[in-house]
Amino acid sequence: MTDTTTSPRPDTPTGTPPGTISWHDEQVLLGVRVRAFFFDPQLVDARGDWVARLLPVLSPALPMPQSLHHDGERGSYKVGDLQALPDAVLVHGNGVLCVSHRHADKLPHDPERWVRQLRIDLMLQAIVTAMAVSGQRQQPTVALLRCHNALYQFDPGPPVLECLATSIGAAKRYAGVSGSITPQQLAAFCEPRLRELQAPPGDAAAPRTQCDSNPFADTTPSDEASVGA
Repeated sequence: MTDTTTSPRPDTPTGTPPGTISWHDEQVLLGVRVRAFFFDPQLVDARGDWVARLLPVLSPALPMPQSLHHDGERGSYKVGDLQALPDAVLVHGNGVLCVSHRHADKLPHDPERWVRQLRIDLMLQAIVTAMAVSGQRQQPTVALLRCHNALYQFDPGPPVLECLATSIGAAKRYAGVSGSITPQQLAAFCEPRLRELQAPPGDAAAPRTQCDSNPFADTTPSDEASVGA
């Protein structure tokens, strides 16, 4: 599947070929390529199919992914000392989609300033959760974050993945846990370290103070697994 990057407008672009996924914007944040899709939550939340509500970027011309769990059921995924409970895991092509869903957060994301609104900790948590799914299933896994009126896809670069994958032991010691570590704990430990890395040209991530409040398999989307890669 392919994607068509358009101007960051909240309406779905018209004139795209059937079966094409259209993202509204794309930026690099802290070494992670982020695709953003904006939608009318009232229209999307009224859909009868829960997968269609969860992934509004998918058009009716595209086959819907098949969920590994029932709506509202959270599977447990573990690799090494990392354990995650993703909100949804769906089979799509030769890979899987791992979705983190901010059910209770009703704050709308502005298509013109979403880069400042997207919380870096939530982005990293979604990526770490996908790492756990990818590691257990040994399949390419796409990390997605579903917010009130926005869907984000994360494609972390090698330095980000290396930092997350090699910091589990240190994060456990920092958090003082003896068992498995959670995505929240690993993301919190790695965020300041990732911010210290020299930002590559074109990286739109701002320092934390400038942001609005509020054995692994490949986690880089393949053509078959990605939502629009």
